[in-house]
Amino acid sequence: ADTTAGSSNQMLVRFPEPVTRTGRVSYRLTRGGERYALLFTNRADSTFADGAISKVNDAGGLWEILSMRVGLAKETGVPAEAYQTVTFDGQPTCTVQAGEGFFCTDPVTLHAAPGDYLVYEVTVHGSVFPCHEQMILNVYSGEKEPLALDKRIPVPVMIGCDRPARTKVGFLGDSITQGIGTPYESYAHWVAKAAEALPDDVSVWNLGIGFGRASDAATDGLWLARAKTCDIVTVCFGVNDILRGRTAEEVLRDLTTIVMALHEAGTRVLLLTIPPFDMEHDHQAHWYAANDAIRSGMVPADRILNVAPILGRSQPFSHRASFGGHPNVEGSLHLGHAAARYLNQMLSK
Repeated sequence: ADTTAGSSNQMLVRFPEPVTRTGRVSYRLTRGGERYALLFTNRADSTFADGAISKVNDAGGLWEILSMRVGLAKETGVPAEAYQTVTFDGQPTCTVQAGEGFFCTDPVTLHAAPGDYLVYEVTVHGSVFPCHEQMILNVYSGEKEPLALDKRIPVPVMIGCDRPARTKVGFLGDSITQGIGTPYESYAHWVAKAAEALPDDVSVWNLGIGFGRASDAATDGLWLARAKTCDIVTVCFGVNDILRGRTAEEVLRDLTTIVMALHEAGTRVLLLTIPPFDMEHDHQAHWYAANDAIRSGMVPADRILNVAPILGRSQPFSHRASFGGHPNVEGSLHLGHAAARYLNQMLSK
């Protein structure tokens, strides 16, 4: 992947009747490269909020990609300097089957430099399709021009680039990993800061999803399948699980399932403890119990990064967040640098 922006199908859009919508969003490219391809799926990766709208692995409906084009720009929110039509198996349109798994565009030659923006534009027709509602990029969409700020449009789950990479590092987690808490378009979230501190020949893929849960990743669907393609994966879950009623024992069981599935795929795991989120009462008790168990090695990860001293207050209030439950720019910088130190140590072995 060649962007640190969060990438996922966070939820499904449901219109009462089929609509034709055009959407546009710009992604800042991390390393740059020559040839790009965009990866998609037609299923929800995780449960959105309480699950009333869509749940993990829910299937999107039948919809069509009527047109797609990409181009490069030097800043976000502006048109590309030139656009190229994106094709699927040589065709400018694509019919997406209900619940379809992975499907990918044909390669496009762009000659991108680090820091360039890939401008993605698509027109689709359908009534039930995925989107990324909490993306911290400005997404414009609508049924006619001018487009408005509206995220109800399918977006890629990966901006793929054929630039050679020594190691592929994935970041699997919830909204904290996705980057919520930092300003829109800032690329100041902790994954972006970690990526900046990794060698140039390391590729980074942000698999964080708002509302993401360990219990959802543990279903071993398309979300975890993407993480399995990486050489090293950081795993950071637990906040949403506990807030939605999961016990410490259940969270530990789900984390163990995730780690073991990644190990079976040949992926090494850096496991983060559950970040501080100002929990109270039973939630607080489960937070402490789960983190004590993670630190003691009950989840068989390759390395453990204790997040509480980085983002939390001094004991006995380490469950309280010093930089906001969703870390702000300062907190993200601290966590990103700490994660990069651990990852660089893993890369050297």
